[in-house]
Amino acid sequence: MRMLRCVVILAWAVAFGECFNIRSIQVRAPICSKIVNKSHPPDNKHSARRRLPALELAANVSVRNDHSIMEPREVCDGCNRPPIQCLCEHLPSQKISLNTHTLVLQHPVEFRRKNISTTPLIKLVLEHVQVLVGRSFDRQLDSILQAAMDESRIPLLLFPGSDAITLEDSDAIEKIELLHQDTLRNGNANANANAKELEEGISPASKDGNINVDDDGRKYLLVIVDGTWTQAKRMVRYSPILMDKCQQVQFTSTDASTRSIYDSIRKQPDSHCLSSLESCALTLKLLEPENGDVKEATSYLHSALKALVCIQIVQERKHLEKNPPQSILHQEKMENKKKRQLELESEVKQTLVKRQALNDDELHLSSEDGGGKYQIQKELNDGMLLRNLLVEDAPWVDSRWPYSSKKSVVMIQRQLRADTMNATATGYSCCLGIEDNGNLVGCIMRHRNGSLGILHVDEAYRRQGLGTILLSEASSSMIKRAEPLMCYIVDGNTQSEELFTSLGWSKVNINDKRGTGKRRAKRLWTCRQ
Repeated sequence: MRMLRCVVILAWAVAFGECFNIRSIQVRAPICSKIVNKSHPPDNKHSARRRLPALELAANVSVRNDHSIMEPREVCDGCNRPPIQCLCEHLPSQKISLNTHTLVLQHPVEFRRKNISTTPLIKLVLEHVQVLVGRSFDRQLDSILQAAMDESRIPLLLFPGSDAITLEDSDAIEKIELLHQDTLRNGNANANANAKELEEGISPASKDGNINVDDDGRKYLLVIVDGTWTQAKRMVRYSPILMDKCQQVQFTSTDASTRSIYDSIRKQPDSHCLSSLESCALTLKLLEPENGDVKEATSYLHSALKALVCIQIVQERKHLEKNPPQSILHQEKMENKKKRQLELESEVKQTLVKRQALNDDELHLSSEDGGGKYQIQKELNDGMLLRNLLVEDAPWVDSRWPYSSKKSVVMIQRQLRADTMNATATGYSCCLGIEDNGNLVGCIMRHRNGSLGILHVDEAYRRQGLGTILLSEASSSMIKRAEPLMCYIVDGNTQSEELFTSLGWSKVNINDKRGTGKRRAKRLWTCRQ
């Protein structure tokens, strides 16, 4: 019996050993097939026939794996979206800088929906936008909120609740200022107690004296939670620092006229709910109602969202034509969605047509339409005149700008219009020009990111101090408008560097390596006020 068992075990081992040998050859064949063939020659023709198909199969698998590697999808360099969904026509040529900085806390599930998410559009329009992806943010927020408060920014959390300040109230800004200053003096506990007193009409300032609120110096950090309502509630609950260091704000002005158009491509919990982009735009309007840049920024935000909705509707219809819904419940859902899309499609297209018409009309606007609301004139020596730039001056400025392009004239016109609106509200203009005998000979502009640029003086009028006058007057206007002084100078532009240095400007990073040729970079320069 023992001998029989040994024979059975030996036969079993020989049979399975042959299988194991074939498997090992299959695995090693793609890497060292030649070595296997030389080191283990076939014992006979039958064994060779058994092993060769295994080698060929393994080689075919390795080749198939090499071809299965997918190439990265082609995207637009401007908006980082697929070419069929490009939105560059509806975005500003330069990001717009506002007094309010934006911080978006995005849920990971929302982050993966890049093509229909509205958060990337906010980053494409606004200058100072930071996005954090996760479910809990206490570690990252501690340093971010502290840095914001060091810059005298008031952190605001856009999240509804019983303790939130309604931004539509006439005294909302005053409440925010008072609670923030009280928080800095006495801590969060007293600030929460004073919030109830503000609701009852008792101002904390009445106890310790009046607190002056500077309208021009208001700077905020707006924190937006991007996700579904369930996700947003959990993110706020898992990040208690938001409630501890941020003033909670909300808005209630959502009616039929402000109904979200985003629900035509993505279902909203209720008719009054807005997308993250629409909520950001409405909050910015309520925080900075007199800022011309805010009006321009919100216009671009809504334009980009409407373009996104139109593109998504078209692509969704094409997909449904090829893949019609199977279930009855899905069919009813798609029918309701289609009705909502038809309601909005005509309205969205009309708005986009009006937007395009406005962009075309900008080429023909005169000073009476775009720049006649505010005028500044100052006589200089030799009969020259310092004045604010008008929209009709855009072609001249563009002809002197070394980075001129097909779209640069429209960009300059928008900058001049925004500066005119700001000058009308504040009384100070940062886009200035010098003319002689009715002809411009020099200019300086403020970009929408807040930096000064396009400083130019014609060759025949140089060495007369006109560049110094333009830079000094523009810097003085920015200081009076409570804006930080900043500019960007390309490496190697020694004339600009000497001029700015003589007026107290300095490079931020002195030890940065200087580029040459095509590698010349723009360096940030600032000036202490």
